[in-house]
This record gives sequence, structure tokens and C-alpha cells, in this order.
Amino acid sequence: MDIKELKTFKMIVEAGTFSLAAKKLNYAQSTVTTHIKKLEKELGFLLFERGWDARLTDEGNLFAEEVDNLLMHWDYSISQAQRISSEEKGKLRIGLLESFTKKLMPSILKYLNNEKPYIHCDFVVGNTALLSKMIDQNQIDFAVCGNNQNISNVNFTPLCKEQVEFIVNNPNHPVLQKESVEISDIINYPIFIGENSCYYYQSVNAFLLENNLAFKRVYNCSSLHLIPQMVVGDAIGIIPKGTVLNQNTISFKVNGYDPKFPIGLLISSKKRNYLSQTKQQLIKLIVSSM
Repeated sequence: MDIKELKTFKMIVEAGTFSLAAKKLNYAQSTVTTHIKKLEKELGFLLFERGWDARLTDEGNLFAEEVDNLLMHWDYSISQAQRISSEEKGKLRIGLLESFTKKLMPSILKYLNNEKPYIHCDFVVGNTALLSKMIDQNQIDFAVCGNNQNISNVNFTPLCKEQVEFIVNNPNHPVLQKESVEISDIINYPIFIGENSCYYYQSVNAFLLENNLAFKRVYNCSSLHLIPQMVVGDAIGIIPKGTVLNQNTISFKVNGYDPKFPIGLLISSKKRNYLSQTKQQLIKLIVSSM
């Protein structure tokens, strides 16, 4: 059964005659007749009484009641096939916190390589402020990050808690000789930390203010994975737990400071478009990996 035959049948019913239907469809009348004969042969019954006017048989009347549903289903099937084809060859834009790239990237890349080889994926690695802004501006599809409460047009689903680590590379560092390290014990050392827009930087700064303290020397670094390499001599690094460490890196705790930031999926609430199957599968994969 061909879609052209169904459309021809519908037009004859609407126009009232074969000749008018042929004119509206820009077909020769013989083509219209051929379509109907072929359709009748496939169905196994006559659709029209033979004569000059296009009078439907009883079976033809029943079929006419269903033809709209058949055409609608056909159009839906075509649009779905086109959507799937487009999706299989489309583009994804995913945002990740730097401290979660090592944990999530291998499984995401494995899924894309094995299941969706024709989909191009752009990864943006950054902090929550950057990623949430990019979601709000429709520059990425979704992100694994914190919840930016300053942006209202996003939906946040918490998945885990992120902690903060204090690190040194010097096994003889003075702070490691202490049984309990206070925040006041580290303020005079060079501090390597993320950008001031990072939530954990703001949390550390708030803790300092609570204690009426301030770091004497602060070096901000936008690439968190470089901080463990930059911490030399008596320098101290402050990073989100999960950031890749050097083999000789030693972490320690600061008494009274143990924040846990909610990390999860951030998706724009302004988008009303279809959440593709690929995106759904990736989100499920990320949730299971967290």
C-alpha cells in the first residue's frame, strides 16, 4: 500500500469525482484510476461503485473513516524516522565539572563510540558558574555541576556531595607535623586555589571571614587539574575532592571545615523540545556512574 494511493483516495472522497481529484493533485485521470484499482486490489474489495460519480461502497465508507488515521500515522512514522536519523548524526554539548571528568568521561566516550558513532560531542569543562550560564544561554545541552541559585531557568537534580581537599607535595611540610591543623595554621603559606567564581573558593573564603582571617598569598588557577602540579615547596593547594592528584600528593584536613556541596544534573527548564533518546541514555549512564 503506497502513501500516494491513500492520498488519492482521500482527495476523491473530498472532491466528489475522479476528474476533480486528478485536477487538484495535478495527476492525469488515468493515474488516479490506476491508484484506486491498485488500492482495491491490495485491500480485496471495491472502494467505489462503478459509474461517473465517485459513490463509495459500504466497504469504501468504512475505509474512508480510517484513512485519516492511516495518513496521520504515516506522517508520524516519517517524522520519527527523520528525528532518529537526525539524532544519530547530530551533535551533543555536555558540561562537566573538572573534578568529575576522570570519573565520567570514560563511560560517556565508551557509550558514544560503541552506540552512537556518528554523533559529534563537544565537552565543556568548567565551574558551576560557567556551566549554568552556558545552559541558560543554550550553549550546552546539560551539565554535571552544582546548583546555581542565581539562575532561575534551570532544573537541578542532586546526585552526590562534593568535598574539598587541602593538599601538599612536600612530605616534610610543617602542617603535616601537627596533630590537628587549624585554618590559622595555613594562612601564611602560598595558596593555590580555583577562580573566585568557584563555589568551593567562596566557601573557603567565607570560612576565613568567620574566623577573621585572610590568606596572605593567593594564586588563582582556572585549570584545577594543574593545581597539584603547581604546589611546590611549602605551597598548599585547595581543590575539589576528585581532582586528579600527583603520585606524591598528600591531602590533609582543616579542623572545623568540611563542606559538602550538592552536585547533580543541570538542565534548562526553558526548553520544551524533545529530550532525545541519546540524551536520556547518557543521563541514565551519568546517574549510574555517580
